[in-house]
Parts: sequence; structure tokens; C-alpha cells
Amino acid sequence: MKKILTILFFIYATSLAFAQEFYYYNGAKMTLQEIGNKYLTIVNNTNDDNTRNTYISSSNTIVIGNNTIQEYQIERGNKSLSQLKALIGVSENTYLLPCYSLGGLELAPNGYLDVKLFNANDSTKLTSVANLYRLSIVKRNKYMPLWYKLNITRETTLSIIDIANSIYETGEFASSSPSFHFEANEISYDPMVFQQWGLYNSQYDDIDISASRAWNYATGLGINIAIVDEGFDINHQDLSSNVTCSYDANADSIPCAKIGSHGTHCAGIAAALRNNNLHISGVAPDANLMLTNYAGGQSSDNEALANGINWAWKNGADVISCSWRTNPCDIIREAIDSAVTRGRNGKGCVFVKSAGNTGGSITFPGDYREEVISVANIQKNGVVNGSSSHGSNMFVIAPGTNIISTIPNNTVMYKTGTSMAAPHVAGLAALILERNPDLTNYEVREIIGTNTKKVGNMSYDMLKEFGTWNEYYGYGLVDAYESVINTPLLYNGY
Repeated sequence: MKKILTILFFIYATSLAFAQEFYYYNGAKMTLQEIGNKYLTIVNNTNDDNTRNTYISSSNTIVIGNNTIQEYQIERGNKSLSQLKALIGVSENTYLLPCYSLGGLELAPNGYLDVKLFNANDSTKLTSVANLYRLSIVKRNKYMPLWYKLNITRETTLSIIDIANSIYETGEFASSSPSFHFEANEISYDPMVFQQWGLYNSQYDDIDISASRAWNYATGLGINIAIVDEGFDINHQDLSSNVTCSYDANADSIPCAKIGSHGTHCAGIAAALRNNNLHISGVAPDANLMLTNYAGGQSSDNEALANGINWAWKNGADVISCSWRTNPCDIIREAIDSAVTRGRNGKGCVFVKSAGNTGGSITFPGDYREEVISVANIQKNGVVNGSSSHGSNMFVIAPGTNIISTIPNNTVMYKTGTSMAAPHVAGLAALILERNPDLTNYEVREIIGTNTKKVGNMSYDMLKEFGTWNEYYGYGLVDAYESVINTPLLYNGY
């Protein structure tokens, strides 16, 4: 056995290419497709040699057990492993591997290996191969005692995939397979969810709000989101089950009979149903939707806008989402003052507002007071849309360009604007409040602002209350997963 393994070791060590692109499952070879522009380094116990050149895009850092995994976006072409390492900026002895895909699932080798013995007496054989390949035996599985987990060390030189295959091919072990890091969440069973790049961006890694991971912790259940807009289609199959009440602010009557494409689109982004096999999923798919309209015919009215805000907080809105602009006026200012100070029994409604699409200063009331969460619009590549407004009250950015969501008559459409960015943040606020409904609106803003992704093409060169900031991106791209896991829980074990 040792002779065979030594030969395999020599063959791999003299090759400049990644030799094998499969692993064994149930005795059969599972073919792996190498992703041509994504490579990773795996460093055991330390990341001292994981420094990279600043001009190489490092898209993700993952810590699994004792291993730090750093992903890089870089075209290999005809470069050898040594040339790739030099280009990335890591030392020659750094462990470097490509990423793979299998059936659409992206797999990143994480440096670990799972081996099953034929019987308990074979543990000496396991020790021998671990020594041969310079691996450490991490642990024995307490539920399946014939299974062991092995890990690379600083002395490991072969690909963990090749090592796993070689161990299995000796015939001395029942199973041997590499361990991978992957995104386990299936997001949802809604047919268009993979067109929702704001929830999961398959083209630009991590330029999304990380919604699928957040849904393991919260879905907005029991939280009320008021969409103060032109009205929305309460009979839309992706919205109807979440609608709890409505108000016609223009006519000062209940219910609201107005239906608008813009309002329906915003409502779907915030809280469309999930896993109903229809269309899309909202950021907070189990939240309650409250509908209020501000328009009558083709006109808008500031009193109607103020009435809609006041009706929302007086009727239990936790989050108020507004994707519109108006002239600075006292009646709107007073309605907002009431919502953010008196709403939610004094804890204050979370008030979310689109920043505006003028390319200039933030439009009113997004620039009114710090409790108004002003949201800019980013594109799929993480760069702020040129039409998005900016200014001193900018709080965060969210997906707002080419966003697919619901429109009347059980259909969907793509729309662009800060109008689409704001309800992403409104949905996030609902996730946070499900985790802890006792939070004040300040505490919700603090959680959102301190758990962002610093994306884009500008430096965050100003230090403000919740971290580094700039006037175009605010504190950065909202991160639903980091926000919900860093929300202090109301009860132990909640």
C-alpha cells in the first residue's frame, strides 16, 4: 500500500496541473467541474502567509475549525501553481486549490477529509496514511465510530481531493472523501428566486443581502410592515396571505381600493410569500403587510401622505417603508416625528425611506432626521447606481437596479430605483424585530449600520456613530445574516 501511495505522491508532486477532478461517492466517481476563475488558499492554524496583493480580488473569507479559507477571483490561463501563488501574493508553500461545481452547487475544499474504516481494528492503517500524507487525525465521530475526520497540516503538499481518492483506491478503507464548504440553503422553492440577485447574487460573490442564511433565524413572523405608497394589489397570490389591513389615506376610509404597480412591487420586495411555488420571495416572507395609499387619480397630496404615516403607526406598524419624494413640509415632518417617537408604544417605528433618484442630494423626507433610514440603490456589481441620491443622512445601500418583484394581476416585472432599495431594508428590519421585538428604532438602526458589507468603488473614509461611512454608500450594503445573528435575543433560548 505504501509503495502505491508513494508513486501517486511522486506523480502529483511533479505535475503543474490539478491532476484529478472527481471524488468517490458510494464507490463511483463524482465528476467535479473546475471553476476557472476562483481559487482558494487554506491555511491551518495561522494566516501569517495569507497576505495577498491588493489588486487581486479576495471575495470571501471562511473559517472552518482550524482552517482559514480565502477565496480569490483570478483567471488561471496557462499559469502554473507557483505563478498563481506569486500573482495572488502568497508564499510558495501556501496550500492552493481551485473551487469546483457539481450539479450547480459550488464546492470549496476546506482542508478536511472524512474516512470510514472497515472495522475498528483498522485505526493503525489510518495512522499510517495520515503520516504518509502529513495529515492530522482530528477526531472520531461519536455517532458513527468508524468515521474519522482528518485535516491538512503545514506540511501537507498534495491536493486534499487527490489524497482522498488515493486513500480510497488502496481498497483498505470503506470510504474516503474530501470535505467541502458550500452554501447549504436552498433559498426557496419559488421559481424566480434565482433572478432575485439582491437575495442571492450568483454572478458577484457576496454582493447581496445574504437573505437565505438569515432565514434560518428569522422570516419576519409577527412583524407589521406598512407600505405607504400608491396602493398595492392585495389579491396578488404572492402577497394576499400576508396582508392584514389597509387604509385609503386619500379618501380617509377603510379598506384601500387603490392598486398600483409601484406599490405592489415594493410590497413584494419586502414581504412576498416564500416557498409557495409562485414567482419570488420577499426579504421578510412571513411578515404582515399593512397597505396605505397616498394618491388619488394621478395626484399626490401631502396630507394624504401624512395620514398614511399616522394611520400606520397608530395601527401597529413596526416598520414603515416609504418609496416616494415630496417637498419639505411641516405636515410630513410632524407625522414622521410621531411615528419615530410614539410608534410601537414609545420604542419608535423603524422608518425607511428611498434616498431619491436625482443623482444629487437626498430627497425629502430622506434627509429630514437621523431616525429616517435613507437607502441608496446599488447595481448587481456592488457599485452605487449613478442616479442614486447622496448626502449626509445616507444610511445604507441595498439592491435597487433591475429588481424583479410583484406587480398587479399575479405577474412580476423588473424595476430600478431607490424605491426598490428601501423595501429590502424594511424587510431586514422585520427580521431583526422578530428576533427581538423590544428593540427601539435606534437599536435596530445600530444593528443594521454596524453589520454591513463595505462594497463599492469608494472608500469609507469618515468615521460616524455606527462605523466607517461615506455619503454615497452610507455604512455599506445591508447584511441580513450578520444583522440577525448579532441581534440580542429577548429571551434565553429564543
